[in-house]
Amino acid sequence: MSKSPTKTVTYSGGSTGVVMHLSSGHVVEFLHGVPVEVSAEDAKSLAGNPDFQPAPKATTPTTKPSEEDA
Repeated sequence: MSKSPTKTVTYSGGSTGVVMHLSSGHVVEFLHGVPVEVSAEDAKSLAGNPDFQPAPKATTPTTKPSEEDA
């Protein structure tokens, strides 16, 4: 079974956290400012809520592959 695509979102509302019962049937706890990975379907349903934003992409330094990896 293949894994569904996921998105990472962050809650920025006025509370320290919320528990959301999403239309997909998932129940997810969001703590203020903590990125949470959810299904693409759940992320879409949260997109219209101003308290949820896509989490910033993690920045990792780009490294040149070593000759052993090539």
